[in-house]
Amino acid sequence: MRVSIFGVAAVLCSMFITSCSSLTPVGEATEYSSRSFIMKPRAIEGQAKLINKQSNLEVAPIEINDEAKSMVVLNSVLEETNDLFAGFLLKEAETYIGTPYRYGGTTRNGIDCSAFVRSVFETFNKDLPRVSADQAKEGVKISADEAKEGDLVFFATRGRGRVSHVGIVHGRNKEGVLEFIHSSTSKGVMVSSLNDRYWGPKFLYIKRVL
Repeated sequence: MRVSIFGVAAVLCSMFITSCSSLTPVGEATEYSSRSFIMKPRAIEGQAKLINKQSNLEVAPIEINDEAKSMVVLNSVLEETNDLFAGFLLKEAETYIGTPYRYGGTTRNGIDCSAFVRSVFETFNKDLPRVSADQAKEGVKISADEAKEGDLVFFATRGRGRVSHVGIVHGRNKEGVLEFIHSSTSKGVMVSSLNDRYWGPKFLYIKRVL
């Protein structure tokens, strides 16, 4: 069953009202809905009056630009949505564990690394190119420290710094080392670690496509 990320976002918009440390520029506010999820000024004034009454202090409500407040909420909703999407995506990826590797394969009878990644994302209506080198052109590059579940990790298994293998960030182990799920030529779909003696030296970079 396919799940629309936009449908998930719509649900989250009605559930989450939290803060976020990263703000989308206010100038981009017109790209979003004009609907506000921010507490109305009347409610803020009421809270201030209650504080004054209880503590005998004169407290004035903090004035924050309405557009900026809306961006805080929207950014938070987007972050929650992406995290939820990544969770669904990894559960789907894990159903492939044990599937044998097959060069050019695209099914659960045998699948190569890029087809595996593409098939998992395609389940959730996220289209990616067929070949790992082309998948590497998608999204934005991030550091290993910034990497989160659902990001793509790329390797040069044939040398020369050229992308020839791809996996999906699966999380971190107890030591905090990044782990990824992928279709390896030797054992098929499995979870490996970046400190693996084989994969570590062949690691190139990580891209975020969500």
